[in-house]
Amino acid sequence: MLNDLRTAIRTLRRRPFYPIAEVGILALGLTAAIAVFTYINGFSQPFPGADADGLVRVFGVETDDLYQNISYLDYLDYAEAEGSFSGVAAAQAGYAASVRRENLTEVAFLEAVSGDYFSVLDIDVHIGRGVHAGDDQLGTDAVAVISYDWWQRSFNADSTVIGNTLYLNFRPFTLVGVMSPEFLGSTSGFRPDVWIPIAPFADRYVSWTRAAENRDLPLIRVYARLRDGSSIEQGSAELAAVARGLDEQYPRQEAVRQIRLDPATWIDPQTRLGEAPTLQLMTAAAIGLLLLVSANVANLLLSVALGRQREVAMRAALGASRVRLVRMALIENLILASAAGGIALALAGPVTRRLGSYFARPSVWGENVTRVVSVDLRVVVFAIVVSIVIGLAAGLFPALRASRANLAAMLGAGAGSVGSPRQILGLRLPGAQDLLVTAQVALSIVLLVVAGLVARTFASVGRLDPGFAYENLIVTHVSTSSTTLEPEEREGFFRDLAERVADEPWVRTATVVDYPLLSPHPTMEFRIDGLDEPGPMAYSRLIPGFFEALGIDVVQGRAFSPGDTLVARDVAMVNESFVRRHLGGDNAIGRAIWWPGAMDDGDRAFEIVGVVRDTKTRDYFAEPEPTVYFSYPQHPYPTGSALIVATNGDPRGLVPDLNQWLRNFEPYLAIVNVVAYTDVVRGYQYTQRMNAELFSVMAFLGVALAAVGIFSVLNLAVTRRTKEIGIRISVGAATRDIGRMVVSRAMKPVLLGLGVGLAASFAVTRLVRSLLFGVDPNDPMTLVVGTAVLLGIAVVAAYVPAHRATTVDPVTALRQE
Repeated sequence: MLNDLRTAIRTLRRRPFYPIAEVGILALGLTAAIAVFTYINGFSQPFPGADADGLVRVFGVETDDLYQNISYLDYLDYAEAEGSFSGVAAAQAGYAASVRRENLTEVAFLEAVSGDYFSVLDIDVHIGRGVHAGDDQLGTDAVAVISYDWWQRSFNADSTVIGNTLYLNFRPFTLVGVMSPEFLGSTSGFRPDVWIPIAPFADRYVSWTRAAENRDLPLIRVYARLRDGSSIEQGSAELAAVARGLDEQYPRQEAVRQIRLDPATWIDPQTRLGEAPTLQLMTAAAIGLLLLVSANVANLLLSVALGRQREVAMRAALGASRVRLVRMALIENLILASAAGGIALALAGPVTRRLGSYFARPSVWGENVTRVVSVDLRVVVFAIVVSIVIGLAAGLFPALRASRANLAAMLGAGAGSVGSPRQILGLRLPGAQDLLVTAQVALSIVLLVVAGLVARTFASVGRLDPGFAYENLIVTHVSTSSTTLEPEEREGFFRDLAERVADEPWVRTATVVDYPLLSPHPTMEFRIDGLDEPGPMAYSRLIPGFFEALGIDVVQGRAFSPGDTLVARDVAMVNESFVRRHLGGDNAIGRAIWWPGAMDDGDRAFEIVGVVRDTKTRDYFAEPEPTVYFSYPQHPYPTGSALIVATNGDPRGLVPDLNQWLRNFEPYLAIVNVVAYTDVVRGYQYTQRMNAELFSVMAFLGVALAAVGIFSVLNLAVTRRTKEIGIRISVGAATRDIGRMVVSRAMKPVLLGLGVGLAASFAVTRLVRSLLFGVDPNDPMTLVVGTAVLLGIAVVAAYVPAHRATTVDPVTALRQE
């Protein structure tokens, strides 16, 4: 084996072109496969920085929701289970708090955790300590633990901060620890800056406290650590027994409680279910590209084997067995496959980071978080195994074919001579290389069609009209929680904020709203004049000028005016969907709508004064929903609201200007985020954008590999038929006839591959239906364009060998024999 290895290395060094080509081709396919596997493997990776051994997540189960959070009160009962568990903990992420410093206020993102959270997850701290069980109760000093990244960014990595007071929403917390740099939180879509116990968190966020009192509301993530020797099945049985007891004492309205335990992962299982269609398509595409690469490499190896026939025959004549010849060929291929696997593994990290960047969805409510997926031992093992398998698969058939050839014929014939092609009933049968070209073309047309469909989907999504002019808008959410502003002063503050920023030369106008479009909106059961039953509707409060700033037309009645204040009659506006769904298209102006429980003595009535054009309220892809708008000056202002600025220039370039202007306007104003609305819309398109880019790259690679396959087969055919071509020219064949002969030789396997590939495309496109938007899976334009592109590439690939054939000198060709 060592001797064969040395021989293989010497042989590869003598012919560097083919080894380099094979390594490059294999590396392309292996990179795609390893990157996709790394992406899939990320769904099972544990929390960075936590001990994964024995750590499980507790889920509630319903028929249509297998991975549900747990209500807070139920968690408290589950936490009493001790048999199989050494601890049960809870976490609630997704909140922001203003942090007042000496000369400014910044925003920190919070994760509220139970007292035993850090011990259950077994997380190391960099300095200080984590949250303890005694911290999670009112009456004690409120403590906080900060992230390593925030410690470096905002505290200059000062180790003396331990023991200092941190003001979150103007409330003091004692800073007791800094987390290790490896721990990034317990969910991939959120990066906490601060961890605080649930007790002081609930005391501050009263809306969460109200939700926590509802046993029917899935609210928090629950984790547990199994004792040594305990299994998931035992833990599930114990918690199921607790759930049955809760059903008897606190029966649920919908169904009985069901519990499941799974190993705790950083990426939520719901995310995996939501991305399942993309996962399946990416996996299928990676497998298709691997097959395409294997066919291409096999074709290349067949060409190499035909050029080495006399060498193989000489080795056999000197005593090499067929097994020895096959082994030597496979060792050569394994060397190349290993090199390609190493390159692919090195590229997997950057490619995976590129994949993770798609999941950073800009939002007015928080950070833009990329998905961090690491290359772990499982990825390395997968890379080694798939490299060996692909190397053996691509090299086995050429090695077997080269080792079984007739020795006497090869030693006696000239280099490049071949026998006559096999025929049945006078019809020439396709050779192995023709079949490989057919396979490459078939796989390429499938990749082209899928890439065309997802690219058209992306274009279709880009043409969606959200109902408002967002191209020149900047949106930010600001909070006055760390200022000295009194509640009754907030209305004047936000009105002044919008008027002052509108005076800037780079601003066209500005407005304020509690919930900006394309963000989560609350819903309410509003009662409508003339209807017996109330209906659920989204609602929002905004200042006059909002619809004008966003280019939303008032189709009936009037918009809010500066006179719609507390001293005027209560008014509301609705959208067209409200009129269609709840009023059957009847006139809405003058109708009354009641806000339930808005007043001490009952509901509060609002007169509808205007109807506006439909907009996308919460979801960019959903149909517009019934929405009610209220005049902000007729309602109490909360601590925070969204500021929307219509600019006179590029909004992305003006984001830093708005951020600095806000800092100068009020240093202690908490700025959650400042983002161009175009980026918010773009964030909704991340799936379509990722699919379009990935499949475009894969389709390009597939077509390029198919072209290389066609070129190599024709080039070899011209070399092997040089004598025949010379004779044809010498007896009078025209150059166009020679060129037509070579091109027709190429088109037969290409056309066969097109037929097979188009038939396969019809089956595959049904599988991608869930990923398409505004495009039919059997879109004829995509099929026609894909076919035309591949035919054009095939003709271009065939041109060079065909042109070479027409320039053969018959005298030189005959003398070579």
